[in-house]
Amino acid sequence: MPYPDRSIAIFIDYENVYYGLKKYHVDPDHPESRHNLFLRLLEHYGRTAVRMVEAYADFEVLNKEISMHSLQKKRVHIHQVYGNGRGGDERKNAADIQLCLDAMDLLHQVPELSTFVIVSADQDMVPLMDRLWTRGKRVELFCLQDESWSKTARMEDFCDEVHNLFDFLHIRQFQNLSQMDRMLHDALVQIYEWYDDPNNSGKSYGSSWIRKDMVKKFNLHEEEAASLFNKLVQGKYLEPYEITVDSNIYYGYRVNMEHPQVRKVLRIAGYRVVEGGRYTAVRAE
Repeated sequence: MPYPDRSIAIFIDYENVYYGLKKYHVDPDHPESRHNLFLRLLEHYGRTAVRMVEAYADFEVLNKEISMHSLQKKRVHIHQVYGNGRGGDERKNAADIQLCLDAMDLLHQVPELSTFVIVSADQDMVPLMDRLWTRGKRVELFCLQDESWSKTARMEDFCDEVHNLFDFLHIRQFQNLSQMDRMLHDALVQIYEWYDDPNNSGKSYGSSWIRKDMVKKFNLHEEEAASLFNKLVQGKYLEPYEITVDSNIYYGYRVNMEHPQVRKVLRIAGYRVVEGGRYTAVRAE
């Protein structure tokens, strides 16, 4: 449907979306436009229709993983919201609160806004969507509908339209990954990034260290880590790698860039895969 110029405000709970997509190795600011959240939103609504794109997160924490400059070039306004300093499931910030306050301010200050777009799977957005809708605004929700999607909150009842990010970002093939497949993808990216780290230049990532890191990073038992490592080797996702230091040979493994699934996983993770004799990947800016 056509939207009037400058009639749409987009509010992104960036931290919610970032970590939701990260499970599938998808960067919201992906180098390929068909997977890029911001470019897809502008394409979907039309650049002239979008008045503002607001993103909320503790960007100081995410700063090492994202390009702030890239977001700003896409007309995204950054809102720094500090977290509680904890990690994992205990991590929480006030991004959803700040987002709701700003949206309510705009509801009263900019009456020509006809459509409010919320990008989040946080059920705390329900009161905001309900308030906007009862004030006569069109409300559209973009969220990741996977196993974490709350069926009881029924967020779809509080907006005019719901968009599944799996479809919107063309990543449907990753929705039904088994737990083992996700861990396999996690391991491939982790091993690639180990070699990509300048601190590991001239080093070889040995099998015992890879398994130990899997136990620690993915919360696995030693037997599970061994099984995952064996699957990587048997599937030829990894290849043997050795280096010589002071006449000593050190053996390890690195990702097999000739494997099409490896290249696919790295592309989805936000790396630009290029061919130069052998395939390599570089982080896209």
